[in-house]
Amino acid sequence: LWRKKRYKWTKAYFVVPHGSDKVMCLICKQVNAMLKDFNIKRHYDTNHKTYDKFTTEERTSKLEQLKRGYNAQQLVFTNLAKSGKAVTQASYVVAQEIARRSKPFSDGEFVRDCILKVADIVCPEQKTKLRDISLSNDTVTRRIEDLANDLKEQLGQRLEGLGKGAFSIALDESTDISNTAQLLIFIHTVTENFEIGEELLSLESIKDRSRGVDICDAVCRSLDAHNVKLPSMVGVTTDGAPAMIGKKAGAVSLLSEKVANNGGEELIKYHCIIHQEALAAQTLDMKHVMDIVVKTVNFLKSRGLNHRQFKTFLEQSEADFGDVIYFTAVRWLSRGATLKHFFNLRKEIREFMESKGQDVTQLSDTKWLCDLALLVDLNTCLSDLNVKLQGHGKLISTLYDNIKAFQRKLELLQGQLKQGDLTHFPTCKALPDDTDTDGRHVLRHLRSDKNHNLIKKLREEFDHRFSDFRDHEKSFNLFQNPFSCVPGEEPAEMQFELIDLQESSEARAAYRDKNLIEFYKGLSPSTYPKSQLLSQCEF
Repeated sequence: LWRKKRYKWTKAYFVVPHGSDKVMCLICKQVNAMLKDFNIKRHYDTNHKTYDKFTTEERTSKLEQLKRGYNAQQLVFTNLAKSGKAVTQASYVVAQEIARRSKPFSDGEFVRDCILKVADIVCPEQKTKLRDISLSNDTVTRRIEDLANDLKEQLGQRLEGLGKGAFSIALDESTDISNTAQLLIFIHTVTENFEIGEELLSLESIKDRSRGVDICDAVCRSLDAHNVKLPSMVGVTTDGAPAMIGKKAGAVSLLSEKVANNGGEELIKYHCIIHQEALAAQTLDMKHVMDIVVKTVNFLKSRGLNHRQFKTFLEQSEADFGDVIYFTAVRWLSRGATLKHFFNLRKEIREFMESKGQDVTQLSDTKWLCDLALLVDLNTCLSDLNVKLQGHGKLISTLYDNIKAFQRKLELLQGQLKQGDLTHFPTCKALPDDTDTDGRHVLRHLRSDKNHNLIKKLREEFDHRFSDFRDHEKSFNLFQNPFSCVPGEEPAEMQFELIDLQESSEARAAYRDKNLIEFYKGLSPSTYPKSQLLSQCEF
C-alpha cells in the first residue's frame, strides 16, 4: 500500500516510510502503524493543519528541509551503530588473542591502556572511539565464553553434517598438577563432500584409574555427547602408552571392538609419528658427550653471575652466538640446538671454564670432539625431519614418505662415513680446520666401527618403530597413485573398481589436473564407493 501511495502521502501529509509497515511524520516524528489514508490524514489535520497556509513552493521547500534533517539524523544513528559494532568486534578480537596465548583475562585492561597510548601518537583523532573498547576482566571473560560457545556450536553443526563421511580421533592422556588424568580427544572429520576439519572435541577428566577401559568409556561418552555415530570412525592415533595400545585391554582394542560390533570398518591404528621419531632418535646414545654438554651448560646458565660473565665474555670475543641453550629432554628439538650452539662456542667455553677453574679436558680431546661433531650432524638431520613432520593438513602418506626418505639418507650416510666421505657431515668436515690435530687422525676416528654401528642402530630402530606404517604402505600407494597400481595385487573388493577407474579417461584427466582432494571429491560415490572410503580414511 505504501508503494502505491508514498508520493501522495509524503507530499500531502509530510510522512515517510518507517520500517516495512509503518510511516513517520516528518514534523513531529510520530510513528503511525495504520497504513490507511483516513488515519494519516486525520493525524495531519489534527496536529499540523497550519501547514496548509504555505504555498506549493513553500510546502515543497519545507518538505525537502524536513527530509534533509531526517536523513542526517538517520546517518548519525547509522554511524553510531557501525561504530558500536566495530568497537564490539575489536573487543572480541583482543579477547580471542588473550585466550589463544593463555594470558590472564585481566590483561585486557593493560592492552586497552597500550592502545590509547599508541593512539595519542599515531591517530589522536581516533582516541575517543578506541576509548569505547571495553576490555575489563569481566568483559573479556564474557567474550571468551561467547567465542567458546560459538566454536562448540560450529563443531556441533559440522558433526551433524558428517552424513556418510568418516572421522578419526587422536588421544593424548596426561596428568595435571592436581594429579588428575586429563584425556585430550581430537577429532578429524571428512564429510561425504570431502570437507575436512580438525578440532579439539573435548577434555575428559579421569578421576580414578586410567586403564584402557576407562579411556575407552571417556571417548564413548564424548562421542555420545556430540551425537557422533561410532560406525563412522575409521582410525585412532595415540601416544603408544600401554593403556592405549594393549592387545586385549587397551583403549584402542576396546574401541575397535565397539566399532566392529556397531557395523563399522576395522580401525586403522597409528602411534603418533612425531613421538615415534623422537623415541627412535634416543638411540643416538652418546652419554659421554651429552653428560659433559649438559653439565657445562648448566654451570654456565644456572648461576646468575656465571651466566652474566659468560655472555660478557662472548661479546668481548665477538663470538658467532651470544649464549648457549638449555637442554630439555621433553622438548624434542632442543638437543640439536643445544649441541650446535655448544659446538660453535666450544673454544670460548673452554677458555671461560678454565678461567673459572673448571677444567673440561674433553674440549681439548680430539676423539671427544669428533663424537660431538658427529652428534651435531646427526641431530641436525633428525631436527630437519622433525620439522617436516609438523604442520597442519599433511597427509599420513606424505609423512611416511618423509620417514622413508630419512631411512634412505641414513643408509647413504652410513656408507659415506665408512668410506671417509664427509660431504653430508658439515660439522665433522670442518673439524680438522678448527683443531691442531692432523685431519687424518680425525677422519680415522670418524670412520671407526663404533660410529658405523651407531648409524646402523639408528636405522634399525627406525625400521622397528615404523613397522606399523609399513603395514599400510600398500594402501598409501593405492591412495596416492591409483593409476600405477596393479589391480591383481590389491584387495579383492577393490580390483574391479580399480580397473574401471584406470580405464576412465575422464578420471585419468582429473587425476592429472587436480590435487588429490579435488580428484577424490569428483569421483561418483555410486561408481567408486571403495575408492571414496579409502580416501576418507587417508585424508
